[in-house]
Amino acid sequence: MPEITHKDQPSIPAPAVAKAVADAGVTTSDLEKQVKAILAQRHKEAVIAAAPKEPDWATLTEAQAMNAATYIPVIEHDIPDYMNIKLKDTEYIPVWASRDQRRLGQLLAEGYEFITEGMMAEGFKIPLLFNSDKQYVYQDVIAMRVHKRISFSKARRALEVSKKQLQNNNRIPKTKVQMEDNEIDFDLDNGMKVYDTR
Repeated sequence: MPEITHKDQPSIPAPAVAKAVADAGVTTSDLEKQVKAILAQRHKEAVIAAAPKEPDWATLTEAQAMNAATYIPVIEHDIPDYMNIKLKDTEYIPVWASRDQRRLGQLLAEGYEFITEGMMAEGFKIPLLFNSDKQYVYQDVIAMRVHKRISFSKARRALEVSKKQLQNNNRIPKTKVQMEDNEIDFDLDNGMKVYDTR
């Protein structure tokens, strides 16, 4: 059986290549840089060639668009976080409050303030616009700020109330005792019950 060779030209031995490069005055580091540059350029060209081509939008039909073989690029939009707020003064905390007038009246009485454009942090890109009243509004809520002294004290108070409620839940439950009329030695209104912790 004859030997099959796929080479058009006989191979050049590696020592001969190295000698030719050395005789030309090319250093090994220069040669490596040139090879890397050529390979990087070829890789870049291959990526561009392999990139899918957009269809002709003028002639594309809906039926063609539904075909999975047709390339249609997906456009992703960066949606900003509309509810995010950064304030200039770090002693304050931003909060979103309902625009209900009763709720706003309560918060304003507690020391909350409407956020204005000058209160925003330097360099913070505001995703929404202030309205004509110079208030920062998003749908049915309005941006306000409150001093940490007020906010943290309210949070501490709520925590203390929760702890007290939990402590009361661990006590022995009170039982309802129905007493006869002759056992009552003090006056009670009609319909009142006496509770006993026995």
